[in-house]
Amino acid sequence: MKILLLFLTLCFTSLGQAETVGPCVGSVGSTDAYFLFRPGESELALRLSVLSESGEIVASADAESAAIDDFVAKFHVTQLESGTRYRYQIAELSSSDEPALIAAGDDLKFRTVDASRKSKVTAVMISCVNKDDTAPVWEEIGRLSPDLLCLSGDTPYIDTIKLGDVRRKHRALLNEAPLASLARRTSIVGIWDDHDFGLNNGNGRNLKDGKAATRKAFVEYRAHRNYGNDREGVYHKTDLGAIEIFHLDPRWFSQSEPSPVDPSQPSCFGKDQWAWILKSLKESKAPFKVLSMGAIWQDKKNSETDDMFTYWYERDALLDFIRRERIDGVILHGGDIHVSRYLLHPGRVGYDLHDFIMSPGHKRIIPSLNVYHPSLEWSLVEGQQFLTLEADPTLEDPTLTVRFRQPGDKVNKTVVIKHSELVSPEKPNLLRAYWP
Repeated sequence: MKILLLFLTLCFTSLGQAETVGPCVGSVGSTDAYFLFRPGESELALRLSVLSESGEIVASADAESAAIDDFVAKFHVTQLESGTRYRYQIAELSSSDEPALIAAGDDLKFRTVDASRKSKVTAVMISCVNKDDTAPVWEEIGRLSPDLLCLSGDTPYIDTIKLGDVRRKHRALLNEAPLASLARRTSIVGIWDDHDFGLNNGNGRNLKDGKAATRKAFVEYRAHRNYGNDREGVYHKTDLGAIEIFHLDPRWFSQSEPSPVDPSQPSCFGKDQWAWILKSLKESKAPFKVLSMGAIWQDKKNSETDDMFTYWYERDALLDFIRRERIDGVILHGGDIHVSRYLLHPGRVGYDLHDFIMSPGHKRIIPSLNVYHPSLEWSLVEGQQFLTLEADPTLEDPTLTVRFRQPGDKVNKTVVIKHSELVSPEKPNLLRAYWP
């Protein structure tokens, strides 16, 4: 009988773990933070409380784990202090006087962004992950304790538009033990690429009838400040103070409407996202600005069309805008191609444009996509890679240190960029100018 009871206990415990997701820290600002938690397949009234390091409750937010949202509860806590470390806990609200704690512990913690933009910050970028191969990478990222982890596309591989399956795959990713541990204490945000959009080489036209389902699940399992224009797309931005990351969506609108820069051509970003990109770049106060997406900014040189060379007119119009408006501190980031690469485009935006491609987080590589490009500085055709961006604004000339990394504290390539190198000169050097 004791053996039977032990077996049943283990079964129910395992089932509960599979149904529960989180808690996960999402977007974090200087005075607010977002979280998600799925308490199993139960509709519950929940309260997330934020505690000071001494244990005093300083703020709280209520939410419900509704069935229509796959039982995922989202919390937005406000009135926090800038640059401050906090702990948090989640309780179930009921008719009793005392809420019952269902998620608590010393590992439930986060730090708000320093509004002064004077603190060192680290962001991690990763794309193309799976359950078996990426575990050592999650563990390595956990040891580095970054301020932000960006799931930058094909995170996870979904390749279906069946809502139940899409939700299941998102749950499976966030329940991978080392990532689940990381998510309890690290701000995690993301964007999609083709496989988590729902279709290899997918765009807004060939996935027209399925993208609403994949967007719904994406929104459920990401605790972001914004999701596109709140109706379409999932683009958004993360302001860490010294770094601002613009998470661009090249999937939802692509091929589905005329380009805002050339109506005779199909758009990639769509008119709403295009306006948001230009406005957000001009308003940004961060010394370093990262234009990030799952696709790459150059030609993949294969039969697929999901790169920015396909939409060269929008890519070039965007880079010309940065040059014309003299927007400082811009770098590019992409993923997708199962090869890591670093390119440097001389004088492209009034200064040399750094272009980082980080892929894959699993072991499957595609050597044929490590193609020639005149701006190519370095590449590595290996798996289990991720990228760290470390900004130091405390220096007289702030720096951004970018490292291509693998588990085992292995650094394959380091690029140190001074902010002064990312500023357009008043009188451009014609020998270093970009010629279209």
